[in-house]
Amino acid sequence: MKNKTLLLISLLIFIITSFAAGCGKTQTPPVAQPEVKELIVYSGRKEALIKPIIEQFEKQTGIKVVLRTGGASELANAILEEKNNPKGDVFIANDGGTLEKLKMGQVLLPYMPADFEKVPADFKSPDGSWIGLSVRARVIMYNTNLLSEKDVPKSVLELTDKKWQGQVAIASSANESLIGHVTVLRKTMGDAATEKFLKGLMDNKVQVLKGHTEVRKAVGAGEFKLGLVNHYYYHLQKKEGSPVAAIYPDQGQDQMGTATNIAGAAIIKGAKNIDNAKKFMDFLLKPEVQKLFAELNYEIPVVEGVPVFEAKSLKEFKRAAVNIEVLGQELNSTMNMLEKIGMP
Repeated sequence: MKNKTLLLISLLIFIITSFAAGCGKTQTPPVAQPEVKELIVYSGRKEALIKPIIEQFEKQTGIKVVLRTGGASELANAILEEKNNPKGDVFIANDGGTLEKLKMGQVLLPYMPADFEKVPADFKSPDGSWIGLSVRARVIMYNTNLLSEKDVPKSVLELTDKKWQGQVAIASSANESLIGHVTVLRKTMGDAATEKFLKGLMDNKVQVLKGHTEVRKAVGAGEFKLGLVNHYYYHLQKKEGSPVAAIYPDQGQDQMGTATNIAGAAIIKGAKNIDNAKKFMDFLLKPEVQKLFAELNYEIPVVEGVPVFEAKSLKEFKRAAVNIEVLGQELNSTMNMLEKIGMP
């Protein structure tokens, strides 16, 4: 019994001594993790159009941007493939349909930037999964040495008229903007009327070129009288000194309005640099950055109150009443139609 008592007393003394020693020790504070100053941006836009904006962001924030450029569809597929281990933080696309398709694939992280409410409802995802940065309108450009304004078609539907046979150039059916335009036609006129129109274009020997750059240059050189392009391609060709002008089609009271699309951005779900990604999204909607989009490429700012540069503002033309998110929701159906009729 005596031995057991001594053992208990010894154990108690050991516990008290150990506790006291522990309390006397100085606790080592946790090592602060250095703030990550990096952002990885996937951009479907050409480097020359996004680089000046990225350089301003780097200068203002000290955050180093790693830029990966490529085709919008190519990068979108990469994001889907990297779903379980995302490599990028932000995706910039030149087409709203591509952004909505990624939202449907559940690879985007909803975020509403500081000026989210200043962007029109039809140019953003309601939950903030993506947001428009600039608007492009689908216009008919023409060579002024070959046509006067009064003779230019006032609707895209007039491009099937026989007097324009072989005189109209468009981008290929692989072009995101053309695909988006066809979706707008489908949602305003219906599938049957849209298919009839597209077949009418082909019967009228519409000239399908690789992209809008080729279309604008061909119209500028007088190879074709008319070209269907995003509005800024007309401005770019005019800047080069070509005799060109453009109209915003379908502006009549009973007409559908001009089709529009966007360049937009989104945060990739699972982004490693989420805080920097949010800072970048906020930055992209700042008035001075919106002004850059207008000045660099004649695009239309999405934030109200930011002036345009030579192009028309959103208040100056009637636009088709089709929300951009529909371009993604209807993407497969539109591509199936184009394939069905054999559109090059």
